[in-house]
Amino acid sequence: MRKILVCVTLSLLLALGLAGPVFAEERAIDIDLANASDTVVYAQLVNMMVSPQEYLGKIVRLTGWFEYFEDPIQDAVYFSAMIPDATACCMQGMEFVWAGEHDWPLDYPEAGTEITVCGRFELYEEDGYEYMHLTDAELDWEKD
Repeated sequence: MRKILVCVTLSLLLALGLAGPVFAEERAIDIDLANASDTVVYAQLVNMMVSPQEYLGKIVRLTGWFEYFEDPIQDAVYFSAMIPDATACCMQGMEFVWAGEHDWPLDYPEAGTEITVCGRFELYEEDGYEYMHLTDAELDWEKD
């Protein structure tokens, strides 16, 4: 109930122009794509891939479909919010690392669930390749 009240209050403040964009824990958001069209989000994510240095350390919020990839070689599971392009032929995703302790798969949404994720844009290297992800991320979805 408190979360709903906070969201309603923040929505009213945003509508009146009295508050900047925030997420669950009053985190200031630098790039808010949660309510942008799929085309805008897809284009922004492509730009982040092309020019990642411009986004380092920025707080990014976006909405997409929850997906995961289990890599037996790295013995790791990778989580992402996937966003289709305008024709839904191509997908672009933003990997994220959910802050805190969470039990995979029990604490996570089902694949394909619409999620909103908010975290700090960072780069990391694995096996000689550079990847982008949101760290210290907050994750929200409609739970049954």
